[in-house]
Amino acid sequence: MTDSITNEILAGVGKKLRNGYLTGKIPAGKVVENYRRNLKEASQFSMFGLSVFDLTRIGDETHNPILKNKVKECIELYKEKSRCSNSQNKISLEKLENYRENALGIGLRKVISMMKHLVRQSDDLEARIVLMLLETEFANLTAKKLHKLKNVIYERKTILLEDVSYLLNETGWKYGISYNTGKNASYIVYIYLPNGTQLSWHSNEYQMMYYYPEIQCEWDGQACMTMEKILSYICETYHIGERAVSEMAA
Repeated sequence: MTDSITNEILAGVGKKLRNGYLTGKIPAGKVVENYRRNLKEASQFSMFGLSVFDLTRIGDETHNPILKNKVKECIELYKEKSRCSNSQNKISLEKLENYRENALGIGLRKVISMMKHLVRQSDDLEARIVLMLLETEFANLTAKKLHKLKNVIYERKTILLEDVSYLLNETGWKYGISYNTGKNASYIVYIYLPNGTQLSWHSNEYQMMYYYPEIQCEWDGQACMTMEKILSYICETYHIGERAVSEMAA
């Protein structure tokens, strides 16, 4: 009967049950039954929205070895994603300083100011959306630097993403939300500019799923490029940088 129980099964049950089987005190059927129950619990357990603290607590409290291993793997993946995210944040902060002074040759605040003026003058829906996306990414980058105001600024980012969703409903733009984030975040919001350029923002706000339809798409792999993509589109579509240079030369 011993041959019917594999090492995988034995590893998937508690120590007491395992030792009882190996000493002949517990039948194989009970071991298999417990293993299947543990396997089912682990496979149905969702890590969605759980912090490292939550996962650590669950790993410490559970008596299910399969679930314990799953939690351990999830924590290691979380840490690896955090290391990757921290590295990308460093690059983003370096770029932010450059944007402040040099975006489209006039500086980021001047670009935002000119886009606001354009929207007021033209009442162009797409220009208004682009402005909001620009402000969203500005908030996203600024929050990474201003730690004391981090939550407040991220809240502004969330509000902008929620508000822009209503405007997107009036366009033919491609947009939506995905649960395949690749980072320690609950969702990733994708918005495609009319020229097909992909923009994306991570979010942990549960209500975001109510503002965006689910989308099936793959990340384009261009890390720390959202601001550059938006600025490039603004330059090509609204000629903001060129216009500012012309005004200064006049």
